[in-house]
Formats: sequence, C-alpha cells, structure tokens
Amino acid sequence: MARRPDPAIVQPTRRGGIVVEATEMTKSHEIAASNSDDSPTRSSDGAGVRATDLVPVGETAAAALWEAGPETELRVRRAAVADARTIAEIGVKGWQAAYRGILPGDFLDDLSVASREIAWRSMLESDLEDMTPAWIVERDDGPVGFASGGPPRDEDVPLPAAEVYALYVLPQVWRRGVGRALLTAAIEHWRSRGAETLTLWVLEDNARGRAFYEAMGWLPDGSRQPLEMGGFSVTEIRYRLPDPD
Repeated sequence: MARRPDPAIVQPTRRGGIVVEATEMTKSHEIAASNSDDSPTRSSDGAGVRATDLVPVGETAAAALWEAGPETELRVRRAAVADARTIAEIGVKGWQAAYRGILPGDFLDDLSVASREIAWRSMLESDLEDMTPAWIVERDDGPVGFASGGPPRDEDVPLPAAEVYALYVLPQVWRRGVGRALLTAAIEHWRSRGAETLTLWVLEDNARGRAFYEAMGWLPDGSRQPLEMGGFSVTEIRYRLPDPD
C-alpha cells in the first residue's frame, strides 16, 4: 500500500505504526525517543474489544451489544504531554485484551509500557501544528480510554481526509459507551476540519472490533494487507465512514 510523504512532525508511517506498536515496544526492544518513527499509533482495532465468533446482527442490535451505554458520566478531552504514561498503559492493556487469541500470548505479555510512554511523549510534544491529536476519556475513577488520528497514510485515500490511528479502552469498562464517545469525538473533530473521507485499519480477525465499527456506520472498503511481525503474520483491512451527505 503506497503512502503519502510524512508531514514535518512525528507521525506514524503506514507500516511503522504497527512495527513500533508490535515488535519494538516490547520489554526486550526498548526504543529511543529520538527515533522519529517511534509513534505509538496503529490501526484502531475495536475500542479494545477482543475477537469472538460472534458476528454483527444489524446496526441497531450491534450498537446495543457492543456499547451498552455509560454507567457513569464520561468526559472526553484532548490529550496532553502529561498523559503519555496513561495512554501507554491503556494501550498495552488494550492490546493484551483485544488481541488475545489473535496474536501470540508471549508476544502480548512482553509489550512495554515504558517504550510506549517515550513514543507518546515524543509525538504529543512534537505535534505543534495540531495535525495528529489524541483524546482521553475519563470517568469519575480516572482515564479509561484514548483515541488518536491524523492525516491519512495511504495514497489512494481521496482528500480531504483523516485517519483514526488508534482507539483502545480498558477491558473493565468495555460496553459502557467509552469507545463510542471516543470515536464520536474523533469524527466530529475531523468533520469540523473539512475531512470528507475518514478511514481506519482493523485486524481482520478482530470480529468484535469490526462489529463495533460497523455499528458506528463504518464499512470495509475492500483494501487489505498482510503484516509481518516478529515471525508471525496477520492481516488488516481498511474501513471507511461514508460521508453523511
């Protein structure tokens, strides 16, 4: 998949995002903050929900199943540099819960919060032009999820456009409206900036994640690609959100 030249900020590459998330951000492969490819963002796989054999059963039913609604007030705010550690912790827990059974267990167990913290701090500090924003969602007991986005990384995506890079939620608050709140915030932000095409990538085997996005109106656009990660291979597929017009 061809990709556009990166803007002059810390932004994930199409392949670099998954490489940093998956193979370099393990306890045995710590990264350096000076590496401009060390972005923590990856495809946004399912608000941190794990894959099951369940399939979508229509938009209304799926929405009720995957996002049962908040039990407490949710507050979505823009992420700051001080949130780097929190985002890293949520990201690791999200990967370990969402991809258990999809990615090797020992690989997931070895994911590094410290490496992700370095990468997120670098990205948040470097985003001077507000091109790759991130959002935090909080409940009364603290942060429970995050999302991030920015310019599309694939050259075949028609402009003006934006891509949701990552969306993860702590597993203990799945199906509480957290993923919906984050994705809605990202969509509203990019629509307000004139983005007509919105995309994201999700692991093909992440059935519940795919159902979540489909419940929110996203549809597969036919693009798919294999990802080679540390001796194993997975496939991701691209989703698009139709223009409301």
